[in-house]
Amino acid sequence: MNRIFIFLTPHAMLIIRLIFLSLLVHCTFISKSYSQSLFQNGYLITNQNDTVRGFVKYEDWTNSPVEIAFKDTNGQVKLFSALGIRGFCIDAYQLKFKSKKIGLLNIALYERYRRFPSLKAKDSLQVFLKEIVYGSGASLYLYLNEVETSFYFLETKKGLVELYNYNIPMMVHNRTYIAVFDKYKEQLSAIAKESLGFNEPIPPYQEKYLRQYIEKYNSVLSFQNETSKPEQEIPKFDLDLNVGLENWTENPVILTNKTTFGLGMRVNFPGRFYNRFVKVNFFITPDANIGYDAASRRKVSLKTYEVSVGSHFGLRKLRPYIGFHYSGVSDSYRLYFLGFQAGLSYNRKINLELGHFANFISPMTGTTFFLRPRISLHYFVELNSHHKK
Repeated sequence: MNRIFIFLTPHAMLIIRLIFLSLLVHCTFISKSYSQSLFQNGYLITNQNDTVRGFVKYEDWTNSPVEIAFKDTNGQVKLFSALGIRGFCIDAYQLKFKSKKIGLLNIALYERYRRFPSLKAKDSLQVFLKEIVYGSGASLYLYLNEVETSFYFLETKKGLVELYNYNIPMMVHNRTYIAVFDKYKEQLSAIAKESLGFNEPIPPYQEKYLRQYIEKYNSVLSFQNETSKPEQEIPKFDLDLNVGLENWTENPVILTNKTTFGLGMRVNFPGRFYNRFVKVNFFITPDANIGYDAASRRKVSLKTYEVSVGSHFGLRKLRPYIGFHYSGVSDSYRLYFLGFQAGLSYNRKINLELGHFANFISPMTGTTFFLRPRISLHYFVELNSHHKK
């Protein structure tokens, strides 16, 4: 078994000390401001219909929450369940969540059925539903289950009902077929008949089209002034500033813990994809030795560009993350890389990262599979906030 050893020179040790010293300073002096990053301006509505302003712990829920953390103006944090309040709002995007009691069907979309499953609700759940459209004629809400599947609920003067749309795997003579149960089309047609002059085609079962349908329905019913919708959640863009140590040696490149630095851009996705990102980086390693022997050796600035996709895990301040990335080098000094990077992130603002340590292209190029990784420290500056009005 091949073993990889990384020898750290005094210069390299100094850089590593500076990296961890900067982390310590950051955690000591500015952790307080970051510790509040999940608490956003907002308000909650009590069961007595009172509005209480404060800060809601915004977690970009990947499934519909049953409770939230709320910090009042005195700094006291309390948990409120969906039974304890009527709803809450996040000011940043005017995201509103309403407490609703919903019925859950006993249909598992990963299971194959020999009989059509029952459409009778197996249980009820008091949960915060995300408000997509609100109007006096009709309101649309989103429910996300534990596996991030979307279900839409429609509320009219007759009450709250699920818009049924299921693709159910059925076993018939040992063959699997998909039974499409799209009762939501009948449900929308039924409310459309109650409105003279409303003759829109039934939309696909997707948030964008259902939203447009209900908005038009409310408009025709002359409830346009009473209709509201949240602002659309958009991706967040971060500028990536980084410094680190480059260790990847491959002929004719000769490296021994060379200082590298660079910049890049990270796109963080919203909503249920909150932890997922796409990142583009450009690194420069100055004074890298190039040459197959001492006679031909010369120094160049090694320029590396990378594109990666990945995901953080969890919602705590410290989150591990892993990404899959492609790396190329200008002037073809080194062969290309396709593999993993991983690291530890502090509030998604500071990342300590290991890059290019397992190359999946190596079997095709005859190079080493396990590489000495680049160790880098990344600081991210949010760009969206500079454009807010």
